[in-house]
Amino acid sequence: MDGSLRADGAPLPRLDRALASDLRIALRSPAILSFALLEVLAAATIAVRRGAGAAGLESVGLLWLGLGALAFLAWWAGRHRRAVRSRDPVGRAGQRVTAAVAGVVGIGLVTWGLAPAVGSAVVVGAVVAWLAAAVLGRGDRDRLVTELLRDPRPFLPLLLLIALPRAIASGPGYGLAALLALPSGLLQQLAFLIGLFAPLEAILGRTDRAAVLAALAFGSLHVPMNMPQAGGDIVLAAANAIVFQASVGAIACLGYVRHRAAVPLGVAHALAIA
Repeated sequence: MDGSLRADGAPLPRLDRALASDLRIALRSPAILSFALLEVLAAATIAVRRGAGAAGLESVGLLWLGLGALAFLAWWAGRHRRAVRSRDPVGRAGQRVTAAVAGVVGIGLVTWGLAPAVGSAVVVGAVVAWLAAAVLGRGDRDRLVTELLRDPRPFLPLLLLIALPRAIASGPGYGLAALLALPSGLLQQLAFLIGLFAPLEAILGRTDRAAVLAALAFGSLHVPMNMPQAGGDIVLAAANAIVFQASVGAIACLGYVRHRAAVPLGVAHALAIA
């Protein structure tokens, strides 16, 4: 949407200048630099644990290249004239973060098989507590509805990048698979972005720190799911979670910051896992 105007009528800066400016800001963030270093260490761990050496690093590099394309289109969403980049007020943010963290712990208890019954109860309690905080927050219900109904068009290039290659490779069955994956994709991104990231951002007052912490939490939940592929190696499973799932979480945060609409990002998640 280069050369167009924002919704408020202000002209957009040139694409290359805007991207370079945002990259400079990101590279001045200790939180983002620490996350990047952690990614590099995780990639090296994967190469060593798998014994793949340079070939392993090359495969991780190709993965990062694909994720980089997704990250660029997530960033590009902010250039659409319909993009909403201002933060939504988050009432009772502390209570929401507490509930979200409790939910993460509960999910961990379930997925690790440590105490599934207790974990399930904790998750249910966390959801109830989060919703109660949202209901009690002044005007939060109306703001939440507004956010859920925001225009998905800024994320159309991102959705196409994910869906078209999968549809071509999988054929007609991909549409049904995407439809079946939609509830999971929506639920995960609504819980991640609105449930955890937004209130965490409100408390910290720093988008970069909130994004890194939320992305690492998102990645940590996938460690037990990565265990079978890692052959039971917890270190390798954690490294995979950092390189892949935590990166996906960071990209979701980037897209959400550029256009505060979690629903189309949930659709993107569904298209990716279908």
